[in-house]
Amino acid sequence: MAGDIRAMLVLGAVFAALLALAELWKRRFDAPPERTRKFVHVAGGLACLAFPWVFRSAWTVLFMAVTLSLVIALGRRLRLLASLHGVDRRTRGSEYYPLAIFLLFALTREAPWFYVSAVLVLAVADAFAALIGSRYGRVRYEVEDEQKSLEGSLAFAAIAFLAILLPLLLMTDLPRATCALAALLVAVLVTGFEAVSLRGTDNLFVPLGVAVILAKITSKPQPEIVYQNVSLAVILALVALAVRRTHSFNVGGTITFALFAYGAWSLGSELWALPVFLGFLFYVALWLILPPARGRRHALRVRIVFHALAVPLLVLAAGNMTGRGALFYAPFIASLAAVLTFSTWNHCLQFRPPPERLRPVLAGVVGAGAAGIVAAAPWTMLRAASPGGLAAVAGLTAAAAVVNDRLIGPRPDLSSERLWSASRIALTAASAAAMWLLQAAGIIPAWR
Repeated sequence: MAGDIRAMLVLGAVFAALLALAELWKRRFDAPPERTRKFVHVAGGLACLAFPWVFRSAWTVLFMAVTLSLVIALGRRLRLLASLHGVDRRTRGSEYYPLAIFLLFALTREAPWFYVSAVLVLAVADAFAALIGSRYGRVRYEVEDEQKSLEGSLAFAAIAFLAILLPLLLMTDLPRATCALAALLVAVLVTGFEAVSLRGTDNLFVPLGVAVILAKITSKPQPEIVYQNVSLAVILALVALAVRRTHSFNVGGTITFALFAYGAWSLGSELWALPVFLGFLFYVALWLILPPARGRRHALRVRIVFHALAVPLLVLAAGNMTGRGALFYAPFIASLAAVLTFSTWNHCLQFRPPPERLRPVLAGVVGAGAAGIVAAAPWTMLRAASPGGLAAVAGLTAAAAVVNDRLIGPRPDLSSERLWSASRIALTAASAAAMWLLQAAGIIPAWR
């Protein structure tokens, strides 16, 4: 414990000195706040590389993380630390940074190479990609109200690849091909995380994504890692081609959905991904067949796609983590059917609202139809569900559709429908939970 205290005092002094240097650079030489901010991120991250070798207790690292986060948050509140908080954009990245370091330290105690890879991506790839993108970025894309550049994202991917590859080569005895293939897959995935993260949350999601995905993929044989790389490339290409003509998703929304689709493919299986692709293709086709008026065309962005898919993602993760996919597959189908129902119904209201007296009936029909789209193919291919299971999904989705229509009201404000409401998230969760309870109670058998 005494060693931890000494290391904490030394590293605490290092972090304090870095903040002081950044403030001096900003105030004395009028340095741009983006540069001083990235200086702290890079230098602080490199100092954190020593943690696995100088600290024994995670509690010590937690204490340092909480203390530093409080100092940074207090500096924001008191309008101090202009070297960190002087940027024009709204971001909480500096507060997330120490929390990410603690979580990485706690998760990778037995495998420090994962920690080193994740911290290098957090400290180096993120900082230099931001600087390269701001200076040389020409091809811009929107992620909610933020502007990012293709050049910055490519720089992030390249630096992340090296930041992951080098620790694997130098600190493990894994075959070189395995190291390169794993680094490529993880670099592409976390580049997607970085592209769609908002308000500085990339400082949390990116390093944790590196550590978790790297731990999973390096345990696989080389053919499986090759298969995962090819699968990711194909999914990204197909999703991009599908939305290119309709502009139903913007760039950020497209990346978010592609990451979810790959998650269903990788964490579940092809059978879990199939209803995801079927629902997606139906929705894209709907934009082609029933295009909304120009004034009502709202491409789906990161926030709405993430909120819509949050419940299916949690169900997918639960099935993967518990190893009880058979019990969670039907709730996954039910949640996807609810998401497709709400998206389709909102699109229909934008195209041509039906008469008020027919709306509940039509909403229920849309719900049952959406359930058929996402559930029929798995049932037809593998007889994965009983007729009672299919009927349960259709009934639950139709009921959710009717309740959703009543909550929208007789004269919906279509402009506000760009955001996915909390009631829709609750209805999606209720559909999944009801399906799980029906199976757990033995009323319907679990899907195979």
